[in-house]
Amino acid sequence: MVHATDSDLVHSGFLKATADTPDKVALIADEEPYTYSELYARANRFASYIAGKGAHRVAIYLPNSPLVVDAFIGTLMAAGCVCLLDPGWPKPLVNTLVSNHRPDVIIAPADASSDFSKRPRQTSLLSSEEAKVIVQKGALSDMLTSMASQDTPFLLGFTSGSSGPPKGFIRPHRTWTESFRHSRTEFATAAQDCVLAPGPLSHGLSLYAVIEAICGGATALIQSRFDPMFALSSIKQHAVTTIVLVPAMLDVLMEQANGKTFGGVKQVITAGAKLSPSLRQRTAHVFPNAEAIEYYGASELSFITVAKGREMCPPDSVGRVFSGVEIEIRDATSQAMSAGGVGTVWVKSEMLCSGYVGPTDGSGMRIDGSWASVGDFGHLDKEGYLFLDGREGSAITSAGYTVYPSAIEAALINHPHVAAAAVIGLPHVRWGEVIAAAVVQKDNASVSEPQLIEHCRKTLEPYACPRQWVMADELVRTQSGKIDRLALVALFEKAGV
Repeated sequence: MVHATDSDLVHSGFLKATADTPDKVALIADEEPYTYSELYARANRFASYIAGKGAHRVAIYLPNSPLVVDAFIGTLMAAGCVCLLDPGWPKPLVNTLVSNHRPDVIIAPADASSDFSKRPRQTSLLSSEEAKVIVQKGALSDMLTSMASQDTPFLLGFTSGSSGPPKGFIRPHRTWTESFRHSRTEFATAAQDCVLAPGPLSHGLSLYAVIEAICGGATALIQSRFDPMFALSSIKQHAVTTIVLVPAMLDVLMEQANGKTFGGVKQVITAGAKLSPSLRQRTAHVFPNAEAIEYYGASELSFITVAKGREMCPPDSVGRVFSGVEIEIRDATSQAMSAGGVGTVWVKSEMLCSGYVGPTDGSGMRIDGSWASVGDFGHLDKEGYLFLDGREGSAITSAGYTVYPSAIEAALINHPHVAAAAVIGLPHVRWGEVIAAAVVQKDNASVSEPQLIEHCRKTLEPYACPRQWVMADELVRTQSGKIDRLALVALFEKAGV
């Protein structure tokens, strides 16, 4: 029997959907369907196992599979806290995070046991094969009564680590139930929808999309690995209405569409990076009835702004304020600034995480009462649209001038032959820093350094034009779709710049 729990818990919607529509498909993983009742049974068995061991913090170190969803929901049903570990991280980093955050149980592939040879004595290792047996054949329990409340931690996540080691942050249940409420206001995802989230579940974008869909009575689709052709086939076969992914994946998806169109998709939701004008146009061609929606947020802060195609937001902005959110731009003395003033972006909402846990380097999230900031710089126009001007520490000071990479990157991406661009400051004896740009050309296009310089001079101040250039085949990105700044520095070093 399924017992509904307080609506303030993340998994309460899943329990209600299971009770109301037990035979409806909740999850499709590589064409393998799982009904709500089947998914509940699997999660229940895992919850029983966790409760029996007296475990609270469960680390998931797995590639995409139904087991990730089983373990996530099962841990919540046992009033536990999920610790998400990215299988793509370097082994020394994973060992450090395990040592710092000391999970009670780690679920990992059998061949990854050596990755945790130095785990804390209290931490037990559960192989994915053993976990599969548990969710398929373990004991079901009618005695599971969640002792969690809306303030109970349910997720230990990590920042993207695009410019340094990932920092751990804690989320209590109420932050995601609030996120569910406000994202449904903005995205209008309903029980009749089918949501494709082909990215890694170790990243918040895909995980949130899947859990929100399941907790809203909808159907979620995942892939063991991103396969654009298989994704396009799934869109048609399963009547997908919503696609959630980072722009880099959307770009690959558009390449593989090869002139095909999919009229049933009603929205394409992206985050992690700006959609370029050309990618937005290609998306509109492949999904002619879909609204392109991009949102700006942060792991620690959740949703901040949203830019919807049909609302005609200024193309260089990251949109208007998200439902349930307040934004304030503050100067160096923490005073609120008027429209047009560039300062630090501060956010107030019920969706903020509780803060960092474990060692940090002192950077990242700052809290001021009910307000928080991760150090992004930006400005609001008179209509309330937010424009990002860089991140604290990312500003480049060259020859006495301060410039922000985001403005230069936006100018470069507007060149008709540029597919992607990333800008950093490199140390320089005379100027302090020199502006360096890495550029990826569009397929079957060619653009020279002099042409890019001329283009920049037409749209940027002279001091903001890059002085060093690298033509790259691709830009290394983190799992969250953001440019890996450390890899970018290595790219310039390799080129001898």
